[in-house]
Amino acid sequence: MTISGTPAVILRYDQEQDREQFEALFGKDFHVCSFASDQAAMDYLVYARSLAATPETANSPTNLAAIFVLSDRPERCPESVLLAVARDQYPHLLKILLGEAIELELLVSLLDQQLIDRCFEQPANPDLVRSHVLTAALTHREAPYTRATKPIIGQHKPIVLIVDDEPAATKYLARQLELLQDEFRVVCAQSADEALRCVQDEASAIAVVMADQRMPGMHGKELLDELKQSHPAIVRILTSAWGELEVALGAVNEGRIFRYRQKPWQAQELLSLFRQALGHHQELVAERDHSRTQADQQFAELRQQRYARLLARLSSINERTFSKSDIAAFLDLLLTIQTLPASSSHLRASRETTLEQQLEQDFGHLVHQQLEALEPVGQRHPSRQDLEVSLAAATDNEPGSTPTVHTPLSRLCQSLTTLLTASGLRTNQIRINQTDDILSLTTDSPLRMYSHLLAPLTRISRPLLEQQCALLMVYASTLLLGGDVDATGGEQSFRLTLRFANLKPAE
Repeated sequence: MTISGTPAVILRYDQEQDREQFEALFGKDFHVCSFASDQAAMDYLVYARSLAATPETANSPTNLAAIFVLSDRPERCPESVLLAVARDQYPHLLKILLGEAIELELLVSLLDQQLIDRCFEQPANPDLVRSHVLTAALTHREAPYTRATKPIIGQHKPIVLIVDDEPAATKYLARQLELLQDEFRVVCAQSADEALRCVQDEASAIAVVMADQRMPGMHGKELLDELKQSHPAIVRILTSAWGELEVALGAVNEGRIFRYRQKPWQAQELLSLFRQALGHHQELVAERDHSRTQADQQFAELRQQRYARLLARLSSINERTFSKSDIAAFLDLLLTIQTLPASSSHLRASRETTLEQQLEQDFGHLVHQQLEALEPVGQRHPSRQDLEVSLAAATDNEPGSTPTVHTPLSRLCQSLTTLLTASGLRTNQIRINQTDDILSLTTDSPLRMYSHLLAPLTRISRPLLEQQCALLMVYASTLLLGGDVDATGGEQSFRLTLRFANLKPAE
């Protein structure tokens, strides 16, 4: 029925010439199933669902990603039985309208009824259309098929943020909305910059943002585009007092907003809209959390395998310098550093590319070079003066460069400098404390580590390898100097304390 791996789309058309043009334009990208009537298209949906009736793909036709309605009379779309069935029974199919002379009122009506997801005036940008369908196909394969049916209960009420440069109007609307309901809070911002600060401060609570298009500085669509990238679970609504069809189409197709609403506002009408938006927000959060949980579980298996391979590889390099238990302690530290959660792109990179093999080989080669250059014998228990002099010398070298003398002390200080530089810190932020028995070294601020050897990765970079190797060399050098390492991980950060026996100078 469908070409394996190729997204399938349903085309509902009126004119044969339009069908031929569509298939000529997209036939190489999609498997196009064309129908001249709603009933024929719906019969195909039923047939496709019967072939896909498995627990994993129930309620979703095999490989179908989108339904296109190519109409010479777009105003008839609100009466489309096919679009209504797709909305109610096949929510994961992208519904796209292609037409000429589409009116803004029609677009708003179709969005309000959730009959379409995208709308393009002819001639449409084929690259943008392809992008939407391919994204929908990928999302369809990875998305959970159970929706949240209960509200997500949190400690605080969700926030609806209204962004408009007319404070009198927004404050009056906010008061009306809060008198009408007790389900959500209303917060107002007078500019995009103020709105971004609100989102930063209340990221976990803000569920919906409604922004006016025409504001000084950043326009409403630009604000919503930025939020789409940084906070995709926030539901975005664009509003305007002007009938700007091109802006509305761009916001729907490129910014993927939830709704477009024209002014003047009516509190009762917006209340219904915000309730729908809050329900959609709950679905987005549930899907995001479900996806993260699945990805985390699958990545946990990959991480165990990576841990074992790295432990075996590093243990075979130079056992006299760094024992297997020391390497395990180093890897265990990495596990305590929280990085961004795993996603499907991380899983694909690990499974479908040579990333795992490249990571093991490249890191092993870099560590081998530096461990082999270390002198295993030499001064143990450095003095405070030794540490200060070596840190000063390391500061004069280029970050990440190889010291001319490969003593454990010089390597320790060079590696510390590399870690500090990666965190935007300097060696003058290292504190050396001395007591009668212990000489300790620590930093004023935690060291930053946005990713590490056991974190989800999509590519291997030289800075990542150098930072990881520097941390490993801090471990190895400290142990060779007769000291010990106290390390604790945090959220994209870690703290290091090095301790050495304090040897009093001979009298």
